[in-house]
Amino acid sequence: MNMEVLLNLFTIIDGKLKVLLYRKKTEPYKGYWILPNAMVEKNKTLEETMEEEILANLDLSNLTYKTCATFSALDRNPAKRIIGISFFSIIDFTTAQLRQVDSSENVEWFEITNLPKLGYDHADVVASAIQSIKQELRFSHTLKTLFPSDFTLPEIQKIYEQVLGRELDRRNLRKKFLAAGLIEETGDKTSGANGRPAKLYRFKDDIENKLLF
Repeated sequence: MNMEVLLNLFTIIDGKLKVLLYRKKTEPYKGYWILPNAMVEKNKTLEETMEEEILANLDLSNLTYKTCATFSALDRNPAKRIIGISFFSIIDFTTAQLRQVDSSENVEWFEITNLPKLGYDHADVVASAIQSIKQELRFSHTLKTLFPSDFTLPEIQKIYEQVLGRELDRRNLRKKFLAAGLIEETGDKTSGANGRPAKLYRFKDDIENKLLF
């Protein structure tokens, strides 16, 4: 039985949740966008394939990832029967840039609400992963992974409004985070070039993983 692993890698860019995609260079689906993927060899596990074939190419060898879903439709690949096992993970954009997971002609981050034309069944794969990542983002540890350094509360608010699909009151959001003991002020503010300077916060060390919404 032929199997492949697929990685849904998410990050936050300009306050928007995005997923990493590759432009396919060959047929079928030449010119379409697809997820990072690799075939599973007989002598390798799913995890070994993920780490050696996908994460190594992205220079993300220590990335934490979770299983998302299995895709086994008979026609998901026009050439032969392949069962797909999808995984999802998140990375802060600073690390993504340092590890060379950046935009190029054939690799790009796409906003989850504005995806390009995807090859194979990867639109379904991404849709499934988006639901999983939205659940993950409700927890404080996941949010800390995305914002490891200084951030403003409006930045956090944008992400939650995108995830929850509704507007949030900034004052209530601040009270929730402060009351939960998750964040602290850095003492610094943004430059204020586009408006009033905003306070910068950071997550405290060793915070408890809490469900926020």
